[in-house]
Amino acid sequence: MGWGGFTEAEVEWQYNPRETVPDYADHFARFVAASDDLRSKYHHQIDVRFGSGPKETFDVFRASSPDAPIHVFFHGGYWRSQDKKDYAFVARDLVADGYSVICANYDLCPGVTVAEITAQAVRCIKYVYQHIDDFNGDRDRLSISGHSAGGQIVARLAAHDWESEIGDATPFTAAVAVSGLFDLEPLRFTSMNSDIGLTEDSAADNSPLLDAVPDGIKMMLVVGAVETPEFLRQSQAYAAYCAKSGLIVPVLQAWGANHFTVLEQLYLRDGALYGNLKRIIG
Repeated sequence: MGWGGFTEAEVEWQYNPRETVPDYADHFARFVAASDDLRSKYHHQIDVRFGSGPKETFDVFRASSPDAPIHVFFHGGYWRSQDKKDYAFVARDLVADGYSVICANYDLCPGVTVAEITAQAVRCIKYVYQHIDDFNGDRDRLSISGHSAGGQIVARLAAHDWESEIGDATPFTAAVAVSGLFDLEPLRFTSMNSDIGLTEDSAADNSPLLDAVPDGIKMMLVVGAVETPEFLRQSQAYAAYCAKSGLIVPVLQAWGANHFTVLEQLYLRDGALYGNLKRIIG
């Protein structure tokens, strides 16, 4: 069964990066090695618990000075795989430039729903906000980002009702979604949904493209220029949706980057978009 004029095989190709990046395992191996190298060189704290779920923990790479800008990263993996420890490399140059960086985990589908993952991410940000001094962070310079499924998490966090959570309109000043998923309906027609378990209703309920438009923050979307047309369309559609309510969200393409190498183009100093990242997160 297809979707949106695509056959079943075409939907899978559009939305499953392992179909379009045949050497994806090599990229994962590089991320793991770079993250291991970072932990061997940088002081850090692992598995800080922010909730009761088995994986409701994060790792912290603190800035050397107090009152530093603090950045929280949510990994991807279609809400069903991957782990924070293998994405620690995103902290390397930000920490060197004076940021505290937190790499967050969350429980995975099918053990939990996508909605519960959002709830866990809310608990994560609430914990960081309330304990920010523990991480050498400045409460007025907190920012967030996420990759792939993490991009959906970030967009949902940006639209969340934070006033009822923390008594503040928003705990963070900027949000960056990398290769994000903003309309979850197509995913119901992929092989990944056997784990994700989206229904028509839950896909709609968890789609940022059908959510409130974020207010009071800066936002940026990033996508690899050689990702599939649907990944590019998702970011463009979400930016257009936000623009209708007056929030201008730039969509930056990392030229030559695929769904995985886009991370290095954004988070590492020699990447083409590292400067853009630092400008928006402050």
